[in-house]
Amino acid sequence: MKRFLFAAALAGTLVLAQPAAAQTDPVVDLMEQAIRTSPTYRSAKADVDRASASARRIASGPYEFEINASGGQRKIDDPLASENRYTEWSAGISRTVRLPGKRQVDANLAQLETDLAGTGLDQSLFAEREKFAMLWSAWRRADLLSASSASQAAEALRIAELQQIAVDKGAERQIRADQLAAEAGLLQLQAEQDRTAAQVARAALVARYPDIVFPETTAPLDVSGAMIDPLFEATAEDTPAYRRAGLLAQQAKLKAQRARMEKRPDPTFGLDFGNEFGGSETSVMARVSIPIGGSARRAYAQEMSATATVAELDRVTAQREAFQAVQSARQSLGAAMTLYEKSLETAESSRKILETIQKGYDYGEITITEFLNGRRALISAERTVAEQRARLESDVLHLLALTGGPEAE
Repeated sequence: MKRFLFAAALAGTLVLAQPAAAQTDPVVDLMEQAIRTSPTYRSAKADVDRASASARRIASGPYEFEINASGGQRKIDDPLASENRYTEWSAGISRTVRLPGKRQVDANLAQLETDLAGTGLDQSLFAEREKFAMLWSAWRRADLLSASSASQAAEALRIAELQQIAVDKGAERQIRADQLAAEAGLLQLQAEQDRTAAQVARAALVARYPDIVFPETTAPLDVSGAMIDPLFEATAEDTPAYRRAGLLAQQAKLKAQRARMEKRPDPTFGLDFGNEFGGSETSVMARVSIPIGGSARRAYAQEMSATATVAELDRVTAQREAFQAVQSARQSLGAAMTLYEKSLETAESSRKILETIQKGYDYGEITITEFLNGRRALISAERTVAEQRARLESDVLHLLALTGGPEAE
């Protein structure tokens, strides 16, 4: 009877000991679908359209044709004049002309405007991937623990029921059946707590992405070499924060260059047409005007130069932080892989120990309390496997988000 009980106990152990089948697409595809329903993504996407219009404005500059016209009557108080009232008018057209060099700088600034909007979109995707990864990982951990504890509770209840049958037949003592029933009750309570935690975690994910239909249980994420190896090869340059910091520094540098050019004002050319004394006198005049640059232009150039210096220092800081984030994520993922492997080894070792305990129990050298302690150790090892698996998948999602998402992105 004891051997039968032990076989039933082992049947429910190490449910999560083996790695889940590689299924990259379900989780990653779900993440990509979910993040594109978020308001932050739609806002960043709309900003790309804003940047496109802004780029056209910057490239064109405030250089427009200006037309002016005026008219009126002139009265002459002269008794000898044949007429004392004359209709007169004047008109003109002018345009400020951009000096050589400024056009190219403006074109570069316009291109940077669209590039920055692109990195802004990338950053919004990164932030949403991070949020999804956090919520999904919390649900995944709770779901794995729930599956593990539900299996453990079911097996414990089955063992307790078999022990009670043996007691009813007079083959076992009641105290042993009571001990097994109490153990099963504790495991059922743990299973209920884990199930509730999984429901709460899923509800948080659904609330964040209400437009997505999520499954009732989590799918395993691929943690094979095909998935993980490319992540270890990614560099800080692949992160949106790194690219954006470089573009912002470049933009500030160009703005400083443009401000220095503005110390030399752009000239305005124009043509004026006049009609006086009722048409007896007409004129066509060419006109050139050049503003005299003053202290405001010089101060603005100094301001932009200082801003460029600050932006360059911010670039160094942001790119160092990006490098640090990638390195930390790599190390965390490496540690998670190691800990997951060790948790599998520990669970396997606990199972072998329980087998040895069972042999002693068969010969009457091991009490049921010692048997239960051995089983509890195996249950604890199984939960550790579930937790380490969840951490490994979480670290994979984090590094995936940090380095720009799927390659097809």
